[in-house]
Amino acid sequence: MTMGRVAVRPGAVAALALALLHFAVALAVGERPLAAYFTLAYFSEIALFLLIPWIGWFLFTFLQAAREKAPSPIGYIVERMSAERSRFASAAIFLIAYALVNRSYRAIKVSIPRLNDFWADPLFVDWDRWLFGTDPWRITHAIFGPAATEFLDWAYFVWFVVVLLAFAFAAFIRDPRTQAQACLTYLLVWIVLGNIMALWLSSVGPCYYDDFFNNNHFASLMTRLQSHELAAMDIQSYLLSTTGDEAIGSGISAMPSVHCGLTMFVVLLVNRLAGGRWALLALAYHLAILVGSVHLGWHYAVDGIVSTALVPVIWCTVGRIPFRKSEKA
Repeated sequence: MTMGRVAVRPGAVAALALALLHFAVALAVGERPLAAYFTLAYFSEIALFLLIPWIGWFLFTFLQAAREKAPSPIGYIVERMSAERSRFASAAIFLIAYALVNRSYRAIKVSIPRLNDFWADPLFVDWDRWLFGTDPWRITHAIFGPAATEFLDWAYFVWFVVVLLAFAFAAFIRDPRTQAQACLTYLLVWIVLGNIMALWLSSVGPCYYDDFFNNNHFASLMTRLQSHELAAMDIQSYLLSTTGDEAIGSGISAMPSVHCGLTMFVVLLVNRLAGGRWALLALAYHLAILVGSVHLGWHYAVDGIVSTALVPVIWCTVGRIPFRKSEKA
């Protein structure tokens, strides 16, 4: 596809089509009018993410120009953008697609209990106990003390920054096939795991078990966690207080874990681009989120296990789509 004289990579076109379809579904299942999806608050929320990748690239390229002693840093940047205009036009479309998916995801997630009342938690409690012989949180809390609990809370808190930076980097990848595979996988994790499967397997997670099932099965876990000063406790309270409201970050869903799904995406991306010790570092972070999701009461262990297994399937499936390896700008 061409926009003016710029050839837009087919992966970006596919991402935009996917995002528009997702947005149409959100409009169909949600209770809010179109205008409610694009408020000033939402644009303020998303603007920073849309701008940061460009600011980062401009600063990096400016430093390159200085290192290469280019006569005009601005001219150097313009020349680079002109030479790779297909790459940058495609990056812009991938970022716009993310903005649409981000907003649609929230609308659908908030609608889950209205469309399919939370039902699956008792099943996942049984699955966890069958796999581990007890509630998995009892194992993690027997192993990890207060310092580890606080570290896992910190790792979980910075998750959103990590995955956003990973996608921002993926959107600017030079190789068209890798760019398309990475960005489409990222968007599909939100859509397939975060909306479609979450709606099917409607569940709230251990931290809300008592609130929605009137059962104190996880009361001991929550009492333990409340003895610490954890960001998780504040965020869990916020999500409960905004149930049914499309506020920033709102919506409750446990299975499958989008947190674990997207850190698994980071593992696959880093392994493709760098491998070696960087891939091991990404894997260590994924394992921290996997353990933390159980330790902090966010998820059942099976939530993260399912996500960890499914994301490589999505990655490999998208990788089989015959996007062009290269194209002229």
